Amino acid sequence: MRCFCKMTKSGQKLSIIGIYISQMFMILTISVFLGGCASFIDSVNDFLRPERLVPVFDPDAHITPQTGAVIYAKNGIVAIAVPLHDVKNVDGFAIILHNRTNHWVSLIKEDCQMLDQSGEIVKQIDKSQYSFYFSKNFKPKLPPEFAADVFRWDKTIRIQGDPAVLPTEDFKKTNIMPKNTHKFFVYFKKRINKSKNLRIIVPRITSEFNDDQTTFVFKFRMQRM
Repeated sequence: MRCFCKMTKSGQKLSIIGIYISQMFMILTISVFLGGCASFIDSVNDFLRPERLVPVFDPDAHITPQTGAVIYAKNGIVAIAVPLHDVKNVDGFAIILHNRTNHWVSLIKEDCQMLDQSGEIVKQIDKSQYSFYFSKNFKPKLPPEFAADVFRWDKTIRIQGDPAVLPTEDFKKTNIMPKNTHKFFVYFKKRINKSKNLRIIVPRITSEFNDDQTTFVFKFRMQRM
């Protein structure tokens, strides 16, 4: 009888220990499950947050506080790239060039391109494709705060209005008169390879006085807001 009682007590202890272990295992499983769900939900929420083009710091550039435009001044030319957040299906930028020299400068706008972090060159969307990416009544426009942003940086640059473009023998070439400003818009397909770092290249702005060429590279990255 004593032996039976001892065995019964031992069995009860083992049973209690087994229940305790089972409970601990269940609690651990639920914790891991809930933690996994929380991580999954966080990942989904992070993925759903909208992306926004933001400038990359460069000591040689001025970055405007409201619109995140990047401004360079070199060889008598002020070049500005403004990320456009009102276009969703493409990566869009406004390019503004201000000619501070005493002679004409020229460029071919179709030569502007994007370089992603993998080193791949992305060409602009052709105008014949605009109907695929934009609505029928789409009109490119600058952010409303941009004019004030630039005015605070340099009061001599006027953003409003579109000065007449001088005629050239090459219909692709755009001439910008001395002390004049010209703006245009460039659009690129969204990157399939999910590149976060982008470079917008405005190449070979040419002096019509001595044929010197100036290239500007604007640095941006994609950031979830």
